[in-house]
Amino acid sequence: MLSKILYRAAVVAALILTCSCGVGDDDGQRLGEYIVGTWYRGWDKGDVIIDGDTDLEPENFSYDKFVFMPDGKYNGMMRNGSFTAYDVFGDVIYEGTYRCDNNNLRLEFVNESGSNQKILAQVMSFTEDTITLRYENEEYNVTVTMIIRKNYSSSTSSL
Repeated sequence: MLSKILYRAAVVAALILTCSCGVGDDDGQRLGEYIVGTWYRGWDKGDVIIDGDTDLEPENFSYDKFVFMPDGKYNGMMRNGSFTAYDVFGDVIYEGTYRCDNNNLRLEFVNESGSNQKILAQVMSFTEDTITLRYENEEYNVTVTMIIRKNYSSSTSSL
């Protein structure tokens, strides 16, 4: 009888913990409430950090603006002032879809060769107007940490 009571108590505790995890920060903020809108890549020193054995510099990344729409679509990595976005290697970057929670931001798009691509970035921190993301770029074996800011654009962003 005692084991049944302990088992039920454990199940209830597990349900309470499951329901409370991942729904928001301690202060009740949720990234999904803030992400809709236009965000700009930070161009200040330290806004993009590349860890790994590479010659790539933050200036090599040509993305500038991310537009997250309420329907789950995004137009990302758009070079400032161009109609078609190209990355530093000459590949066109397309629109895609996104999903987010307080811990992750997943971007999905189809690349130039027609392959489905996914980027899963860890959300390091966020406020109403700043998000710090970290993701692994497996192609170059580097970790990229970057800051994006809402309604912010530095004069150094014109590549």
